[in-house]
Amino acid sequence: MAKWIRWWGLGAFVVFAAIVGCVWIFFVDGWVKGAIEGAGTKAVGAKVELDAADLSLFPAGLSLTRLQVTNPKTPMTNAVEVGRVTMSLDGLNLLRRKVIVEEMTVEGVRLDTPRTTSGAVQPVSDMSPEEESGMFALALPALEVPDVKNILEKEDLETLRMIETLKEDMQREKEAWKTRLEKLPGKAQLAQYEERVKNLKKAGKGGLDGLLGGVGEVQALKQDIEQEIQSLTGAKKEFENTVASLRTRFKQIQTAPQRDIQHLKAKYHLSPQGLANMSQTLLGPQIGWWVHQGATWYERAKPLLEGARTGEGEDGPQVHKPLRGKGLDVHFKEAHPLPDFLIRSTKVSADLNFGGLAGTVHNITTDQPTLGQPTTFDFSGDRLKGVQSVTLEGALNHVEPADSKDQFTVQAKGYELTNVALSKDAKWPVTLTSGVGDINVNTELKGQALTVHGAGILRAIHLTAGRGDDSNPLTKALSSAVTDISQLSIQADVTGTLDQPDVTVSSDLDRILQDAAGKMVNELAAKFGAELQTAISAKIAEPMQQLKNELSGFERIAGELTERVTQHHDVLSSLLEKNLPTKGLKDLPGGFKLPF
Repeated sequence: MAKWIRWWGLGAFVVFAAIVGCVWIFFVDGWVKGAIEGAGTKAVGAKVELDAADLSLFPAGLSLTRLQVTNPKTPMTNAVEVGRVTMSLDGLNLLRRKVIVEEMTVEGVRLDTPRTTSGAVQPVSDMSPEEESGMFALALPALEVPDVKNILEKEDLETLRMIETLKEDMQREKEAWKTRLEKLPGKAQLAQYEERVKNLKKAGKGGLDGLLGGVGEVQALKQDIEQEIQSLTGAKKEFENTVASLRTRFKQIQTAPQRDIQHLKAKYHLSPQGLANMSQTLLGPQIGWWVHQGATWYERAKPLLEGARTGEGEDGPQVHKPLRGKGLDVHFKEAHPLPDFLIRSTKVSADLNFGGLAGTVHNITTDQPTLGQPTTFDFSGDRLKGVQSVTLEGALNHVEPADSKDQFTVQAKGYELTNVALSKDAKWPVTLTSGVGDINVNTELKGQALTVHGAGILRAIHLTAGRGDDSNPLTKALSSAVTDISQLSIQADVTGTLDQPDVTVSSDLDRILQDAAGKMVNELAAKFGAELQTAISAKIAEPMQQLKNELSGFERIAGELTERVTQHHDVLSSLLEKNLPTKGLKDLPGGFKLPF
């Protein structure tokens, strides 16, 4: 009788099945847990931990218990904590090494929960969240009249720089002209010319022979004198241009104090225009911090959205050269391609501080280009603690990574605000102690170009401002105006890039503060300007007088040049007098004429 059962084969199968079963029971869940924690930690840059993972085959599914994602900035806090995650898997695609989840449920989502141990895996930034938010802070405009004496002790005035430069140039020019005067024709040369003229006059009394002999000498002397006059006249003209340039610079210095005053007034912000941007000063840092936080998490998630494609090309299956002994992967072109990882639908319920929030996320995948569809999400919650209603919806579209476009909209109605520090400046602190706001924010990130537009209305608000011991009339006026505000309309716009966002904020606060303190600021600015004018005038009085004395010193050089030109003209006139040996030569026989 033939043996229908080969017992040794059945035994081998049972042993093999037992081994597989034991591995599955005792090890597979640990492998899954470790893989999720490892991949998550690498993506976030801080510990991602699971209490347990349970992978089942019939039906195929996976359950995760208590997922903790550490906030990299604060390692003792979880950015997100999830109570339970369950999902059903597509068993057929698992055999094709694709994780396809038709539906996933995420329950008990909480934010900013405390940890018992640090979740840091790399050095944490030395800056606290408060210090990082300070990167976006703007200085308040000057709210008191600065001390003019202290300012002038440390400020480098343009007027004094110009005075010093002109003084040095005057001294240099003066020395240069003194040296040049020594080289120009002077008294010694004039004495020689006068002696030659005298000799010519004597020669004119010696008869026709003496007369004829002196004609050439007269002509040579005349040319020498005229050449010297031309040299002196040119030097005199050049000197006059130099002095005119120095006088022009001196006049410019006389107007420089006004430029110093305007510069110092602008530097110390004592201007009513400083109050025209108080919304930016008070609200801009908080908005900038929110943008910074969002950008940080977005940059961590972006690689997961686009994934790394190693699939097929246009020409069919792509074969990559394997390592020795590792085999090779061949990716064939699929009629209906699916990414290696896809969660088609996710239902999320969050238990936040202000209440429950529920929503769905569609098409979570690390390879949108293969799927050909973006990730979309929408969440909402009503009658929550501290907010009447919240809606959040949007899409992360990286189907074409080179032309990505992400957008989302947030609407919150009846959002209760309490104890929000708008200004931590010790001179003028401002706090929004209570209020209710309706907020609408639209965000779009196209490639690297960021565009955010937000609008909100704050009502039933109560603001506190200033210090109890404040004696500054300006800050007291501002505090009084702020505490009277009960409603504000706010607009905020963010442009630029995630790395370099440009935040612009405007609200009714600007107009209110300008109306309340604009006149006082103008009066204080006028007082500050007058004090600067007096102090600067006193500081430059002595240097300006020294400069004037230096300038008057050029008059002696001018007089010397004028005197030399005049003396040379006198000698030339003496040469051309009638009693010189030129008299009557024009009437000589033969029509001989002198060349002058």
